[in-house]
Amino acid sequence: MVFKFSNMTGLKKGITLVEIVVVIFIISMFMVILISDFPKMLRQFALSRVVYNFAQDLRKAQDLGLSGVRLNDKTGKAITVKGYGIYVNYSKNPTKYLLYADVAAAADINGPGKSDQKYDDPVSPLYCSEVDQPGGGANIVNGVLVVDCIVSEVDISKESSSLSIDSITNTAGSSNTSINFTPPDPITTIDNLDTTITNNNQVGIVFKNTDGAKRTVYVNTSGLISIP
Repeated sequence: MVFKFSNMTGLKKGITLVEIVVVIFIISMFMVILISDFPKMLRQFALSRVVYNFAQDLRKAQDLGLSGVRLNDKTGKAITVKGYGIYVNYSKNPTKYLLYADVAAAADINGPGKSDQKYDDPVSPLYCSEVDQPGGGANIVNGVLVVDCIVSEVDISKESSSLSIDSITNTAGSSNTSINFTPPDPITTIDNLDTTITNNNQVGIVFKNTDGAKRTVYVNTSGLISIP
């Protein structure tokens, strides 16, 4: 039996060298673009992480304010805590914010066992874990701490040196605010709210990176925390 291959026109053509070169060139161009934008992408991801972490820390302070959890000094003695909150002062430090314990003030300031529901921001900040109430000191009255203390300090520059706190909205130009949660509800108190704005009940903490990208975390006096 004889097979004839007289008609070869129906066979498909293979890939030419020119087509391979074109494909390689296109892939190379995409790789160059991706590599050149990679640092910017990392900065954008860092900004998103910091915004998310800040919202989580707000919720942590809110949960602490809801539970009224006991807080002890370094000797194991209970600190008279009336609430918890987050404090931001970007003019003083644009890369840090504080989770603080709102401590009952001395009787001659706000009345027995009362607090001002905002961060005191003393000249020499106190860390709750370093307070020695039995030992006494300038901020100890009758063996009791009467000034707010810091539970933890968050430095956003550790996430990326490109990050900072840019501004705070709805505070009439003030560079600081404290968002305080007082049990049992908890009651949300926002310091430095601009009262000239009609129905103003929220602030926005604006974070930015060195590319100029910005993201904002909002919290209102009802305790609602949101990230647009």
